[in-house]
Amino acid sequence: MPQWLRTVRSVSHFIAAGALLAGGVVFTAQQKAPILRQPAAGITLAGAIIEAPSFSKEASRIAEVLRHYTTDQLAADRIAGAIVEEGNRRNLDPALLVGVLLTEDATLDTTARSFVGARGLMQVMPTHAGKWGCGSSNLFSIEVNICHGASILEDNVRNSSSMRTALLKYNGCVHGSNTPGCHNYPDKVMRAANRTTAQMLALAE
Repeated sequence: MPQWLRTVRSVSHFIAAGALLAGGVVFTAQQKAPILRQPAAGITLAGAIIEAPSFSKEASRIAEVLRHYTTDQLAADRIAGAIVEEGNRRNLDPALLVGVLLTEDATLDTTARSFVGARGLMQVMPTHAGKWGCGSSNLFSIEVNICHGASILEDNVRNSSSMRTALLKYNGCVHGSNTPGCHNYPDKVMRAANRTTAQMLALAE
């Protein structure tokens, strides 16, 4: 085979290989990157909560406040999310719900039981379990317990002449027969609520 023909063939092979390589690069660049779907809020992944876009700034600030009372960041996030959701649903100030929560148990013990049998974060009596459309009767679930507590408080507010009376009803202290000094309950709740509001405002600055 003449030298000039071998040279032409070599050049042709080189050009063809280059074209294939360029085509592969263009094809790869045109492919869409894989879509990584974020897990739903509340799903635990390697010990962390995945916050959906709906996890609001208000919930974030409440979670930051609650971290003063617990080292469990996941629990603080879940409690804050549930409080904001139920507050919005029941037309209750989330800071008020935090006030009730901290007055009932400032340790944020989700398995707490009172001497009269009240359960969970907002100390809901078992007789209320499953009666408020909360999807479950498990009062030791964070979201279920706060749903029950907020529903009871909303009902008390709707059927009371004042917030003070509504809070007394929530505590079962209408006749002062529940626990000694229970008439101070509304004052304690409002102090905790006002403190929470002040802390949230400081975080927003």
